[in-house]
Amino acid sequence: MINYIGSVAIKHWYPDFTREPNDIDILHKDNASYLSTKGNHRQIIIDGKLKRIEDHYIPALSKYMIEYDGYLHPNILLTLKVSHIFWDIFWDKTMWDIQFLLKKGHKIMPNLFCELYEYWNTVHTKNVRSKLDMTAEDFFDNALTCEYSHDWLHTLIQDYPTFNKVLKDGAEVEVDESKFNNLTFEDKCNLVTEEVMIMAYERYGNMDYRRAYGRMLKKFIMNHAPIWEALFIIKNYNILYRPNFNYINHINNKIKENGTNIVKRIQ
Repeated sequence: MINYIGSVAIKHWYPDFTREPNDIDILHKDNASYLSTKGNHRQIIIDGKLKRIEDHYIPALSKYMIEYDGYLHPNILLTLKVSHIFWDIFWDKTMWDIQFLLKKGHKIMPNLFCELYEYWNTVHTKNVRSKLDMTAEDFFDNALTCEYSHDWLHTLIQDYPTFNKVLKDGAEVEVDESKFNNLTFEDKCNLVTEEVMIMAYERYGNMDYRRAYGRMLKKFIMNHAPIWEALFIIKNYNILYRPNFNYINHINNKIKENGTNIVKRIQ
């Protein structure tokens, strides 16, 4: 059995999907079928255009390949794409597809997501994520050129930073998933935007604030946020993908106002 995946499958389910596929991605149910076609450089003509066929075998998907006219179900397509967003491979295109499927009402399948995420860790370079069970001093002493205290910078955005509401008891950096789940939706969004703004300021303070934020949000999803928080961001990316004010100018102005009260990083 084979199923079409990728853009071809999305286009099958939703003709209003605007991006035309460059390749035809085919998923094989078993390794033998995959190996019999791998490297054959097959091509097919669709609508008068020659398309290359890309063959794939993903073990975690074998039991989910139910026959839907030969096309993988949109919930599975969405989960597949979300599981792959943690690697910088056609990242913007993948995120666009994710948002399209989310807007159509499709859901991420938690168990399948976990299986696929673990699988990609064996196929690609291991997805390295920030270790949050550290002191603030050790965690933020990571070769940043920014001379100001990370936590103090947070107070320039919000007098009482939202991260204080979700810290694990006794922790300085690590956040508690249950506390996060108890936040209002607004506070969940604030938690993300505040952190991304500060990290963008520390790393890309000389860039345009929108470009810096976008670059940092991508890195935050890929490497810094706990997976459960990253999934929240992905599901609400259309709200969180850009800042609503020039936080770089805001922080710089606040630093000037503070003068001798500036709190610097411990060197």
